Amino acid sequence: MSQKWTFETLAQCDKATLEKILLNGTPPDLEKLNGYIYCGWNHEPIGKISGEKFKKGFYKRNGANYGYNETVIQDHQKYLGQWEVGLHKVRPNQLGYFRTSYVKDEPYHKLYQPYLHLAHFNYDIPFHKFTLSFFRVIRDFVVLPNEGDHSLMLCKAYLTFGENLNIFYCYFLLGHPQEIQYLPW
Repeated sequence: MSQKWTFETLAQCDKATLEKILLNGTPPDLEKLNGYIYCGWNHEPIGKISGEKFKKGFYKRNGANYGYNETVIQDHQKYLGQWEVGLHKVRPNQLGYFRTSYVKDEPYHKLYQPYLHLAHFNYDIPFHKFTLSFFRVIRDFVVLPNEGDHSLMLCKAYLTFGENLNIFYCYFLLGHPQEIQYLPW
């Protein structure tokens, strides 16, 4: 794609354009994400059930790449406004942990076939408390809308319930990276 995307222009795209970017883009270098937290925005109304805005942080733990979500106070300004972190006691509320990888390196899954060239956030890891185990069905496919520019990512989320039951959840954006202040654990 020759267009230079911004968080704002990407947020205004229709689903067909977002899918075209996903199918034709390049994945992020997962190592370059470590140490940063990104502002996230759910593009679809269904995704807003879990909060229109959120943050995703990335870090290395025991030699492997992981990520997590932080809740933010919803300001109802869509993809504009602030991403003020919701605190639990004195720390951000961190939940929804995932492993980062490349789709091509994951075990075969029918859902993955169009996205073998992308990065992958897999929430099926053992770090979730029992009360938050529903996160384990989430799979995200991740692309850089602007090749080589790690300040903006487009993601597509699915809920997976086995090989043959995969439900599209929403597209979401990650942008405005900052250095992580509070690592999980």
